[in-house]
Amino acid sequence: MTESATSAVSAVRKCADAMQSQASSLLQSLPTLAMQEALRATALELAAGLKDTSERVMFELALLQTELGEGKADGAAVVRRLSGLDAAMMATVASLAEVVDALEKAAERDEAQEPAFVLVIETVGTLLQALEHAKKATGAL
Repeated sequence: MTESATSAVSAVRKCADAMQSQASSLLQSLPTLAMQEALRATALELAAGLKDTSERVMFELALLQTELGEGKADGAAVVRRLSGLDAAMMATVASLAEVVDALEKAAERDEAQEPAFVLVIETVGTLLQALEHAKKATGAL
């Protein structure tokens, strides 16, 4: 495996790790925060989606690393697969946009709901940074 492929796989793995960590934090914290129940249910469902996506990405990365180790994956296939994983993670993060907007509006009406908004917006920011790094590493291939 080339150094750039190793770097790209590592960056995608770090992004998936960040996604799993952030999802776990949301799943643990959201039930205890003041927020509208409908928003809580939606946010928890999306957090579970983050966790599911991160687990699928980790599985795909393990398969890819095995194929690379056995010499069964060429450069174009590596780029396609890593790009697909980047896109899957981005789509999952993008699904949080409506919840972020709704939480912001709720926080504007009731400041007790601000911690939930801050938690989710910070999660999105962290994940977007990790995704940018992963996409950049994949693009370098």
